[in-house]
Amino acid sequence: GFEDANIPFGPVEASHPLALTTADAVATNGVNPWNWRDTSTNGGDNQGTYGGRVILVKWGDYTKRIGIDGTAEAIKEAIKSAFGLRTRRAFWLEDEDEVVRSLDRDMPVGVYALHLDNGITIKLCTFEDADRMTVRTEDKTFYTEDDFRDFLSRRGWTLLREYSGYRVADTLDDLRPGAIYQGMRSLVD
Repeated sequence: GFEDANIPFGPVEASHPLALTTADAVATNGVNPWNWRDTSTNGGDNQGTYGGRVILVKWGDYTKRIGIDGTAEAIKEAIKSAFGLRTRRAFWLEDEDEVVRSLDRDMPVGVYALHLDNGITIKLCTFEDADRMTVRTEDKTFYTEDDFRDFLSRRGWTLLREYSGYRVADTLDDLRPGAIYQGMRSLVD
């Protein structure tokens, strides 16, 4: 083979004690060890070539293998990263028996369905003129208390009041799904 500075390059001799052929490597488990991107989830026991504990998580048409050897927070971040979730929405895993499982390293190895929080959707009524005759409505969905607070703050409001009613909402838990609200700066608006 090609030599440079007395370091031999080229094919490894068959008689070398550490020589490993591709056929030898693939024969042990059926997966080429250099194919580190292999994420096959069809067939098998979902253990693959990873040495730790692995669960299968399904979301729609996607299935990902998630290692569960870390902390609950690490497992949560791995799931968010694997599925590209760039939100603060709550999510949970449900096993095949429809049991919601906590995320921890002791959770049973198996197949889980990923569920995302649907949030709370309301109708928001805004007036487009001073005489309050022209009304515009929009659907708004909140997933977290922070989302709700940020929304109120950006609009200069402190709370929402049900349209044609007296019930007010200044926290996410006060909102009723599907109700129609208008923004208010204070209770005397």
